[in-house]
Amino acid sequence: MIIRRIAPKIAVKRVAAYARVSTLAEAQEESYETQRSYYADLIDGTDGWELVGIYADQGISGTSASKRPQFMKMLQDARDGKIDLILCKSISRFSRNFVDTQRYIHELKALNVEVRFEKEGINSFEPSSDLIFSLMAAIAQEESRSISENVKWSYRRLAELGIRHVGNNHMLGYDEVGGKLTPNKDAWMVRQMFQDYAAGMAPSAILQHLQGTGAKRLHSDRTFTWSSVLTILRNEAYVGDRLLQKTAPQDFLTKKPDPMAEYEAKYLRDDHEGIVTREVWDRVQERLRETEKARSAGLNCRNTAHPLYGRLFCASCGEPYRRCTASRVSGNYKTWRCRGRVKSSGCKNRHVEESVLFQEIANALEADIGTIQCGSIPSDIRIIVEDTGVRIAHSAQKESA
Repeated sequence: MIIRRIAPKIAVKRVAAYARVSTLAEAQEESYETQRSYYADLIDGTDGWELVGIYADQGISGTSASKRPQFMKMLQDARDGKIDLILCKSISRFSRNFVDTQRYIHELKALNVEVRFEKEGINSFEPSSDLIFSLMAAIAQEESRSISENVKWSYRRLAELGIRHVGNNHMLGYDEVGGKLTPNKDAWMVRQMFQDYAAGMAPSAILQHLQGTGAKRLHSDRTFTWSSVLTILRNEAYVGDRLLQKTAPQDFLTKKPDPMAEYEAKYLRDDHEGIVTREVWDRVQERLRETEKARSAGLNCRNTAHPLYGRLFCASCGEPYRRCTASRVSGNYKTWRCRGRVKSSGCKNRHVEESVLFQEIANALEADIGTIQCGSIPSDIRIIVEDTGVRIAHSAQKESA
């Protein structure tokens, strides 16, 4: 009888590796590629190990796992039962967020997936791993906090000195030359936006005008949207001023402005050469304020809104007038009513039929009624409806009830 010894079958362990670098700098890129090739060779060269994949995030901070697509993909593969072991260079590469580290290590252990960290020489299956991971993760998070505080300090110091770099090609119409913002070849687009808006053009007309001139965004060939134009119209840099520390500094974990952080904004007037004049800037800001005021009063003026919408106000209570449909024996007609009277706030000011209103406005402006009906009303005026007619006032004028 011949007895043959059968070697025990070695269970194959499905192994993955996770690599991360936080910037796209050349040195970091070399580290990124080195990590990938190192783990690929290590796993392929180890008996009983089978390479599942190398998951790597490049140029992404480690403080938020949800913003690292490859990390989240690795977790999902582990949940799907595709991974037995995960290799990582260090805890700080795995995560700099203490909460994330604890959460995902515990989840992987519950899935029977081991995590090994080479630099610290520990793995998640060791009895003392929970204490060690807590200490090491807290150190990694504290390191991120320290880096964040250093960056915030440098921003505060630069603000105190009146310095705020934006870098070349980061602001439409400007380059940074010798530490100063200097208008470049794209300045005409910014100037056109301001001039059109100051002249009272509707948003849709401004966008159409920009498209007709071939204007393009800074980092895209797409045409401008109204939100992108509004951002430019509100940017004080285009009149030559600078506002340093506009918002609270970011929280190093959430990457959002920290509402509890103390900071001091610093406004610099005539800091550099402006693209638009102070006069045009002031007209644009006044129109923006009036638009916001009308929106706060419940008048959400659309590009296709009636030419009188947001322009009529009650002399008695200050509320805006709104367009309504009324009826009589001869049929329906349009009329304008004080919102305060409709809301029963005690206002007794009159309703005005639209045809009568147009005539009163034409008389007050000494203009042709057809011109008024086409919407050719100067953008800097308000129309005050009184008992005996209408009164014309400039937007900057404060009306008393």
